[in-house]
Amino acid sequence: MKTGLNMRSVKNENRSSVLYLLQKNGSMSRKEIAERLGLTPAAVTKICNDLISCGILKETGEISKGGKGRKEILLSLNFGEKYVLGINAETTHITYSLSKLSGEVLSVTTSPFTDNIDAVLEKAEELLYDNFIDNKRIFSAGICVVGSVSGKGYGLWNCQELCNKISSKYSVPVTAENNVRAFAQSEMLYSGGYGNESVLFFKWGPGIGSAIWADGKILSGNDKGIAEIGHYIVNPAGKKCRCGRYGCLETEAGEEALVALTNLPLKEIITSQSEDVINILDEKIDIVALALTNTATILNAKKIVLFGSVFSNETVVEKLKRQCIRYNGNLTADMIITAKLNEKIGYAGPAAICAKKFFFELQDSN
Repeated sequence: MKTGLNMRSVKNENRSSVLYLLQKNGSMSRKEIAERLGLTPAAVTKICNDLISCGILKETGEISKGGKGRKEILLSLNFGEKYVLGINAETTHITYSLSKLSGEVLSVTTSPFTDNIDAVLEKAEELLYDNFIDNKRIFSAGICVVGSVSGKGYGLWNCQELCNKISSKYSVPVTAENNVRAFAQSEMLYSGGYGNESVLFFKWGPGIGSAIWADGKILSGNDKGIAEIGHYIVNPAGKKCRCGRYGCLETEAGEEALVALTNLPLKEIITSQSEDVINILDEKIDIVALALTNTATILNAKKIVLFGSVFSNETVVEKLKRQCIRYNGNLTADMIITAKLNEKIGYAGPAAICAKKFFFELQDSN
């Protein structure tokens, strides 16, 4: 029996539980943490003292709990002043960002998409230079990309090559994730989350994708592609998709398809008053609603969270809600909502995946 490994696993899990609790609730005392997590005061004291000693937690003051001279010391997360370098790639553009682990953004810039990794590195370096950030202040780097990050699928880059180059250049840990899954992680981490409900995240624009939150985590599948709604086949006679299939939802209703049908940029499509354009968009909303409703039904999702540039228009959101409810009477309007961080879609993901991997869930090997 690998008792040592099991004990280490429990210790790491308890450690992460303390950190996530403080992220959600703000400053708390050791006693409050123990009560909320169902751990012994002694165990919480040991965990918190270890986290203070390595700079992950900090003491932030005292509160009186009644009784003469009885006070408890408050603890909070110590994100410090180091930054996450974020690179988030869509099919049309790349967003470069500098954020704190808390999700607070310092600077954001965008440029047209390029598959030239050296050009991507140059843009990242420009961002650091323009904001007077030297390498020592970079805590980690997060790369988010459409499609697969394995280098074997249908992603935009060889993410491992980019990760290796950034790690070598800045001497920091680097992680990569599909951008839909990354944004879902940011929504759960930085927006207050949605309790313990099962949640289906759905992105529309420029690409189409989905992610599932259940049992306190983003679920994975083969190459982390579980419930990848963007590659459901909705028209077998349709165009070939970058995934190799024909007539995928993304190919039929994504930005490229909408632009080709209307000869308008996406921002104008979703606000157009032209009857022809409205009819085209309504047809795509219907296709999306069918795929979304079927997925939510299979998963028994309690919430559907919408994000992406298409959902910046409330009329589109309301039309999609109506169609989803039409196809599944068990859905209600309050079960289908727009992501709280939708306006931060370009940079929230990289910060979240770095915070998760290198702060909240960093493994203690001792």
